[in-house]
Amino acid sequence: MNHAELSGPDVGVLFDALPTGIAALDAAGNIANANAWFWTALNLPASEGSFAFETLFGEPAANFTADSRTIALHDRQYSLSVCQIAGAGAVCHLHEVTQWIEDQTRARTASETDTLTGLANRASILRKIDRALETDRAAALMMVDLDHFKQVNDTLGHPTGDALLKKVSERLSASLRATDRLARLGGDEFAILQTDVAQPHGAETLAKRIVELVGRPYVIDGHMIDIGASLGVALSGSAQDTATFMKQADIALYKAKRGGRGRYCFFEQSMDAEVQERRNLEIGLRRALAFRQFELYYQPQMDLTSRAITGMEALLRWNHPERGIVAPATFIPLAEETGLIIPIGEWVIRQACDHAATWPQPLNVAVNVSAKQLVSGKLVNTVASALANAGIPPERFVVEITESVLMTDTAHCVATLHALRDLGVRVSMDDFGTGYSSLSYLQSFPFHTIKIDQSFVRCGDRAKNDGIIRAITAIGHHLGMATIAEGVETEAQLDHMLETGCGSAQGYLISRPVPADEVAALLVRLEDETHETPASSDSDDANIVPVEEDLFRLVYYSSNTIMGLDEEVRASVDQILAASRRNNALVGVTGALMFTDGLFGQVLEGRREVVEAVFERIQLDERHGEVQLLSFAPIEARAFPEWAMAYVGASELGVSRFGHYASTSGFDVAAADGNAMTAHLHALLIDEERLMLRAA
Repeated sequence: MNHAELSGPDVGVLFDALPTGIAALDAAGNIANANAWFWTALNLPASEGSFAFETLFGEPAANFTADSRTIALHDRQYSLSVCQIAGAGAVCHLHEVTQWIEDQTRARTASETDTLTGLANRASILRKIDRALETDRAAALMMVDLDHFKQVNDTLGHPTGDALLKKVSERLSASLRATDRLARLGGDEFAILQTDVAQPHGAETLAKRIVELVGRPYVIDGHMIDIGASLGVALSGSAQDTATFMKQADIALYKAKRGGRGRYCFFEQSMDAEVQERRNLEIGLRRALAFRQFELYYQPQMDLTSRAITGMEALLRWNHPERGIVAPATFIPLAEETGLIIPIGEWVIRQACDHAATWPQPLNVAVNVSAKQLVSGKLVNTVASALANAGIPPERFVVEITESVLMTDTAHCVATLHALRDLGVRVSMDDFGTGYSSLSYLQSFPFHTIKIDQSFVRCGDRAKNDGIIRAITAIGHHLGMATIAEGVETEAQLDHMLETGCGSAQGYLISRPVPADEVAALLVRLEDETHETPASSDSDDANIVPVEEDLFRLVYYSSNTIMGLDEEVRASVDQILAASRRNNALVGVTGALMFTDGLFGQVLEGRREVVEAVFERIQLDERHGEVQLLSFAPIEARAFPEWAMAYVGASELGVSRFGHYASTSGFDVAAADGNAMTAHLHALLIDEERLMLRAA
């Protein structure tokens, strides 16, 4: 290379040592001189000859003078710029930017990707929504929120929760078309953008599919998990921008979750007004707490034998300056959703204790407590402080909870209830017989009182309710728990409660709720007498911890949308059985197949993680609908060492078409559990020494 014209003898060496390409162009646009890096980038040998710039780069040098441009040379990326020098031609600068571009691409991908699931993130889906709205194409936006996901994290831990989110992501992805866009917005919330399909039919079809698919059971790390999905759907016709579009889908999601979860809901303009009303109500609640607009009313509880008043239940009322008295059913759910129930509940506890301290008789005072209060970590200290400030003994204070409260975080709730009991406070199970009505709650915590729901007291079918009420009172007597009947309005109902063994009653027959300043007069009128509720004794918990083994059995059934009793079944039976053996041979899963009239059952046996993987694959199979998991548990030995199959329907046509695979015995799959199905198939298919003809 000749660099003599530029400077002294060392300039050429320095010129060639530069880690970037430099070339001098003459006035005609030819390469007059260039360093070694320049020729290496072009994959050309250093030459004394002249090359035209346009020959090397496909465009004249003038096209690169305004700004540098990125070009590709031999699978590498370069930045190319040309600087004109008046009267002396030009200087060309060629710099490799391959690594920089790859880093930028990775950073951009990372900024648009959810790290846990690999899906697009919020920022990415927002840009896609922007573009969809700009094109004026019909689009649907779906907000997907998982039901009961928090319980999974709380009970099984965040690693299991993360694994569940990944499986949900896979199921959602499997539900979509190539043009649909899926993103995880954060936590357990996802968004789906659907375009290029007729609306609203396309969105409704997809929403139904997602609710059904996500709601199917999951098996993760040996745990059977049931969750659901609620969807809010908005259509692009009424949305002017992305923010409005997202807001509409969010409002529809809120409506779906309030409607019972596990469902979808389309946005309607009237919902916006409802949300605004809810917002105004929330603002009003905060003002009510600050300006003391709440008031406590009290309803007496009476011992049925002595007819003496034994306690008072505190009932919250809101005196709204414009609305008047607002019903608790209107504002309590909102207070729980917003977390305002905690400061409101604290005010109720302190106020009730202060009021009870002024009563002429030492009656019990009962206060309803929500799930949020139980798990807040503040309840025990609040009660202790309120009792101390009011100067009343803890045995006069009764905490009332409903069965649904214990569904939120059973372990935490029970621990708080034990702490309250240790404090000396009484605990009552409210509205027993409704909701979940699990006797395990009575076993997990020794309540002092069971309150029988008013629906059993007022119902006209006395014969039916008589047995229920007697059963509840018998349970209470056996466990040392007092019973109170709610909603007693007539003398006949009062006598009925006494006959069935109920200890106390509460209702309009005794008294309507009255303001705090009328309690003393009410007590005089009712001629109260104090009565101490019998103490209850602790009951032992029975905890059965299953022993986990490496070998597991999973049993399920589903509606059979493909393999019905048509003309092709008999020809395909052997193929189905062979496919089951072939598909599962490598992973060591065996089991049995069961065809019935319209249903398909299957037993899977093998190592836990393998069975889980096979079951998840089944969940994504379009041929299975309404999958119902019957059991999943460790076993000591396989019931089916080889694949077996039978038809156990009652249809004569089915028996004839399934040939030697058919059994004359019927079987109600939907009414059976996993053990029953396994036992039936084992008895049908397995001989003591060998498999019968129906088996593979």
